[in-house]
Amino acid sequence: MDIQSEKLVLIEQLARVQDLNIIARIKAILKENSEAVGYKSDGEAIGQSELIARAEASNKSIREGRTKGIQQVRKEAKNW
Repeated sequence: MDIQSEKLVLIEQLARVQDLNIIARIKAILKENSEAVGYKSDGEAIGQSELIARAEASNKSIREGRTKGIQQVRKEAKNW
């Protein structure tokens, strides 16, 4: 399913929800993800939760030794 179809399905499901707690949780998720704290190289906004997740993944990679030296990066950059 494409994103527009997924949105329509969610709208239909949300219209049937009768529990205010569920509505409040959905609103909190949407608010958290709608507040851009940065942008990707293609201009897409990054929310706080995504930025934190990316930082945590980066820190894990560093702890596990999955890094590249400056010479390796320079060599790879020549092929970009």
